[in-house]
Amino acid sequence: MYLRFARCSPGPEKFNAKAAWKVMKNYDSRYLELTAASMEKQILSKTLFIPPGLKSSEGHSVFYMRPSRYFPKQTSTKEIIDNLVYCMQVMVEEEKSCTEGIGFLANMADWHFSNFSVSYCYQFMMMLQGRVPVRVRLFLIVNPPSWFGKIWKIMRPMLSDDFAKKVHVIQGSALPEFMEDGFESYLPDDMETGKVDADAIVSDFIAYRKFVEVKD
Repeated sequence: MYLRFARCSPGPEKFNAKAAWKVMKNYDSRYLELTAASMEKQILSKTLFIPPGLKSSEGHSVFYMRPSRYFPKQTSTKEIIDNLVYCMQVMVEEEKSCTEGIGFLANMADWHFSNFSVSYCYQFMMMLQGRVPVRVRLFLIVNPPSWFGKIWKIMRPMLSDDFAKKVHVIQGSALPEFMEDGFESYLPDDMETGKVDADAIVSDFIAYRKFVEVKD
């Protein structure tokens, strides 16, 4: 775990002792106790999950979010942040993701102001930028509504200059520029070009993680 903190220190360079120590000092040890069993209800909402095999053009594993399924008035910020942290921590159990980082794809279809709060957005962005020992190498915001510029004005000051360079606001037609060839075969089917049953992805993930975590 100490090596992970050092490897995934925030900023452009790995093994930055000062940045790594800051993450370690502020890390909530409660995240180590998150499991598929404790997160099952939230994961089943299909708001945020890991599609196996989905990779960026640079070979980073990519996790997936449908922000329109999150409603701040119905689900606490803590629950969605725990969902985010759990998925990222699971991903970096794999050596390549731990050493080289991961990607994040947010499918913004059907997203409205009712799916947004400043507090949720801030905490989410902080997690993506190093509150947990994971390096996010790519952040795709796909098919945002026409008024997303208003939200971007709120989001942008929350991002470091280095992290902002990793964020791309695009239409779905531009995905092939950022994703590995054949990515459609691993993309959830709630995106137009996706070919994998999102319900199956989530149910299989929960079943596998329960098996692994009970075994451990």
